[in-house]
Amino acid sequence: MDEHYLLQLLLASTTITSTSTSTASTTSSLYSNYACYNIVIRLLLVLFLGIFSLWANFEASKGFDITIINDVKDTPAGQCFTLFYVSDDKATRIVLNTSQFVENLLYDPNYNHHYPKKVVNHVTLRLASQNFTHTVTNNFHSDHKKHDYVINITPLLFEEIDVNYAMVSLVQRSMSRIWLWDGESSAPLTLLGGLVEYISMVAGFGRVKYYDNIGKWPEYCDQIWWEDKDPKVVAHYLGCFEGYQKGFIQRLNQAMKDRWQDRMVEDALGMPTQNLCTSSYNSSSNYQLSNFTGF
Repeated sequence: MDEHYLLQLLLASTTITSTSTSTASTTSSLYSNYACYNIVIRLLLVLFLGIFSLWANFEASKGFDITIINDVKDTPAGQCFTLFYVSDDKATRIVLNTSQFVENLLYDPNYNHHYPKKVVNHVTLRLASQNFTHTVTNNFHSDHKKHDYVINITPLLFEEIDVNYAMVSLVQRSMSRIWLWDGESSAPLTLLGGLVEYISMVAGFGRVKYYDNIGKWPEYCDQIWWEDKDPKVVAHYLGCFEGYQKGFIQRLNQAMKDRWQDRMVEDALGMPTQNLCTSSYNSSSNYQLSNFTGF
């Protein structure tokens, strides 16, 4: 009887020990799985936050929305545009890079409260369905909304020998015109064209046209020297004035935020242009022009 009772106690003890061991093993396994699951969740959360941060920084760096439109997808030009500029977002990068270059040239990032930027909310780069008069055009306009702009590309651009050069040059000029103030639509078109040409030359597109008597410039010593002049000629003088008075281009652009007045150029320069023509052109200005990096 006692032996039978002891045997039952021994069997019960063994069962309890086995059950306890099994329970402990299961608990340990569950805890281990939970820890691994928790680590995976944290890693995924960190990865998500990293990706979100990169996306947020990218969106913030753009400063404006960009839309790429291809109106001629079934044509050879449209297919090239899709393959080389749309599929890998190259067109978007061109808009961003050219815009950043223009912004850095026209606006001093250290003095934003003195040089408020022009508002640009949306830029559309469109490969248009019709050909324009010229192979490469700088046809942009405000579209429906005041701060929305459209850059139209002619399909003829894809007949250029260097398509990428033509594409970047077109977008560069267009972004220059977008970011320039225009004196409430009253600034002289020849001066605006010269400013676009100046920025394009500084960016490395095109070369300034030199003249035999560039050191004298007697006909350009009047107050409105930009009237009826070729944009390259105007750009040449703008480069001279920038070399003479650093920040001239930024000050002139900022002045054109308000309604245009002819004295804005001399105010930005800090002296009458006649004085600069008569006192500096035959001496220091020749040196400055020949060493101006933009030309």
